[in-house]
Amino acid sequence: MYEKFYGFREKPFEITPNPKFVYLSDVHQEALAYLQYAVREGKGFSVITGEAGTGKTTLVHMLLSKLDSGVRTSYIFNPILDRGDFLNYICDDLNIESDGMKSRGQSLAALHGFLLECFARNEKVFLIIDEAQSMDPGLLQEVRLLTNLETSKSKLLHVILLGQPELDRTLEEPRFRPLKQRIAVRYHLRNLNLKETREYIIYRLKRAGSRSIAVFDSGAVREIYNYSKGIPRLINIVCDNALLTGFSKGQNRIGKEIIRDVI
Repeated sequence: MYEKFYGFREKPFEITPNPKFVYLSDVHQEALAYLQYAVREGKGFSVITGEAGTGKTTLVHMLLSKLDSGVRTSYIFNPILDRGDFLNYICDDLNIESDGMKSRGQSLAALHGFLLECFARNEKVFLIIDEAQSMDPGLLQEVRLLTNLETSKSKLLHVILLGQPELDRTLEEPRFRPLKQRIAVRYHLRNLNLKETREYIIYRLKRAGSRSIAVFDSGAVREIYNYSKGIPRLINIVCDNALLTGFSKGQNRIGKEIIRDVI
């Protein structure tokens, strides 16, 4: 709607994880390096936490785009499942033959057989669970038990959990001590600071084809940061609405007054 007015080829602040618009701050690059290390070294359990909207799902998509053919993955983006459905989902996602499997035990046996075949081919299998803070405690224990599938020298299934800070608090509970002891890679994705927020906004404007990187003046950027606390999703929402407001008022420069109105 406002693209032509500002000289954009496309909207710069959509909230969908478009790889073209991925801005990797230092902290995002570090988090991605941790995940790549976990995959390369075949770590049993890895945990990445961060506030909602900080870019955890975007990191998953970046990671998946960089994996080679020697890594098989099952990606669960909504872990609100019971144990039977959970195992069936993993089997389906890994293309494990499921005809005739009716029980949890049969699904588990089929998964174990698949993992052994992958191990024989020197392939790693990763289970990636997004929004892991939403998992039922019993299902989280099920995930821990799945990592008991192993040979004498190697884990057959590797797990990456991504979740909001509530996941950290869950893992601190005494009943999850056995799981916590297995975590080999752990990283907390912090929010962007003011400098990174400014760089984030400029980066997305450039990627959208903006004729000017000064669409948002310094006062506007500070107001955006103060409201969003450096959370990319909130930055996107405020910036998108500010551009729409600026367009409706015929203003090609966004100041702090428009940001305050939008907020």
